[in-house]
Amino acid sequence: MGIGVVKGRVKELSYYIFFGLMVLAKGLGLDSGNRLYYLLSAIACICVGCKLVLTKYNYRQLGAMALLCVIAFVAYRNSGRLGIILTVLAVIGLKDMDIRKLFRLGLVIYGSAFALTVWMAKTGIRLNPLDVHVKGGTEVIRWGMGYSTGNIFHVSYFILTVFFCYTWEKRYGIKRFLLLMTGNLIVFLFSFSYTGIIVTTFYLILNFYAVKRKRLCMAERVVCQLPLPLCLIFSFAAPFLLDNPFVQELNNMMQARLAFSFYYLKNQPITLFGTRMKDVPHFWIIMDNGYVYIFMTFGIVAFVLLCAGYAMLIAKYSGIWGCRRKAGYGKKTGRSGIGGEEGDAGRLVEEERLQELAIIFSFLLYGIMEQFISNAFMNLSLLFLGEALFGACRAERPMENKWGNRELGARQWICCGGIGCIAAAAYLVIVPATEFIKVPLDSLMYVDAWSAEIKVENGENTKEALKEVMNRCKLLTQQPEAVENAIRNAGLEGKLSVEDAVAAMEYSIPIPVQSSRNYDRFRVRMLELYCGMTEDEYGLFMTQLMQMAGGAEGSILEPENVSIYRERVWKSTGEDRIEHISGEKAYMVEKNGSIAKLEHLRSGIFYGVAASVVFVLLASLYPLITNRFYMGAIRHEK
Repeated sequence: MGIGVVKGRVKELSYYIFFGLMVLAKGLGLDSGNRLYYLLSAIACICVGCKLVLTKYNYRQLGAMALLCVIAFVAYRNSGRLGIILTVLAVIGLKDMDIRKLFRLGLVIYGSAFALTVWMAKTGIRLNPLDVHVKGGTEVIRWGMGYSTGNIFHVSYFILTVFFCYTWEKRYGIKRFLLLMTGNLIVFLFSFSYTGIIVTTFYLILNFYAVKRKRLCMAERVVCQLPLPLCLIFSFAAPFLLDNPFVQELNNMMQARLAFSFYYLKNQPITLFGTRMKDVPHFWIIMDNGYVYIFMTFGIVAFVLLCAGYAMLIAKYSGIWGCRRKAGYGKKTGRSGIGGEEGDAGRLVEEERLQELAIIFSFLLYGIMEQFISNAFMNLSLLFLGEALFGACRAERPMENKWGNRELGARQWICCGGIGCIAAAAYLVIVPATEFIKVPLDSLMYVDAWSAEIKVENGENTKEALKEVMNRCKLLTQQPEAVENAIRNAGLEGKLSVEDAVAAMEYSIPIPVQSSRNYDRFRVRMLELYCGMTEDEYGLFMTQLMQMAGGAEGSILEPENVSIYRERVWKSTGEDRIEHISGEKAYMVEKNGSIAKLEHLRSGIFYGVAASVVFVLLASLYPLITNRFYMGAIRHEK
């Protein structure tokens, strides 16, 4: 084996390790807040560095690479976001690599990591983040299934479908479409991500069209140029049209994303090479638009380069710009090429890459609702930008299917589906449904509470003096004897314990008091967290507790100065939000009714799907395993 061959294999292996590690990190749901992510990133950077050293580049390519690296480094220094460095390294390292092979590698690694993450989250081995939202007028839990949010869980499934479809190439047909669409619906049942199910459905349909459509007509090529400018116009113009009723309705449907984009575009600095966002008024004002995120975080230069790269790729892949010679037309030989006329010097034909266009358009659509499109290991369409630097990054011929023609038949699919249905039904019948489930308080969008607002005589009229009075009240209302007597007088024995009551209590100074600086009132709040208690019982308990505290020795509470009322507290109320969310208390909220019934149903569906997937894998691997044993036996006999 020559030195050149060894060098080539080491070069390819280095990039494969780099790509595999970063895809693994994203498949496991890791991000910049995780130490393992930085460890994997460091190892990956060493590997891609080795790839760059072993690869030959011409002066034009070296100049372009150096420019990209400088821009990425400056943007990283200004923004503190490592993703842009890793994305640039992924693109400039693509020379001499076959994207098809990368997608196959990504499918194996990402698919395994996705399945492992979801399984560990559902079985409790790993943290399973959730949010309780109101969908269709009913409270539902949106599970992250091991990822940070339900939206990211659905994004992860979308990425998995892209790996599948690009790996299948022309073998993607109606059966595979229905299989992935079924998975899309099942993932939506847990994520409740409308963006996720819409974009994934859009991609599956568009990719089906791309596979079946051999050539584009001129009208279709022109239409292909529209998605990028339309996404940009919507992202940067719509936030400034919020006075329009139609745009207001869109903003509500998009969970205030347009309003958040307006805040950043209007109030944060716009720079050439990126910056960090400063003095954001509330933690929940997030840049969930990918285009605004790149523009504001990484700067104008990086944003313009990204848009230019996409525009060039779309024009090239749609056949508007960029041509190649058709096979058989290379020389003026006086001989006819394949299908050509004698003396033809070589005919130029458009190079249409419709499956790549389907991927690009789908990620462009996702960019309106999510910021992840700046990361090449989530936005896989960024890998195609390698062709802008180095030409074609894939082999001309489709890759052979080393697994052979091992398609599952209709009977096998029906059998696997039946096994899944049996497993789901068995779970629903055997495992009893719980009357309620417990969820973390910080997962809620809001919580109902009963508050007692207490007016006091504060001669000093200072916050410190008011806090001292509030702390004295806290000591009185949290005495076990006082709480126990309040529970007994309210008739709540057996429903509410002293420990639970104390854990649900919080003490704060209302925002209006802090704004007016007239420190004459504070608030005692009890969150409605328990099953089986009515509103009247909450109100009666708070009344009894205030009376116990007011009658205690040394108390300064007067009954006429206590006002008890019910309120709904939203996270978005800033400093007036739930005090428990500050992290001082970890308390689980009990949810009953339809939300608990839905969880039992979803658990049954999960284990049914898990059983189906296991039997699909076994059915797919069985012919391969038996064939190897058979061939081994033949060789042994010989």
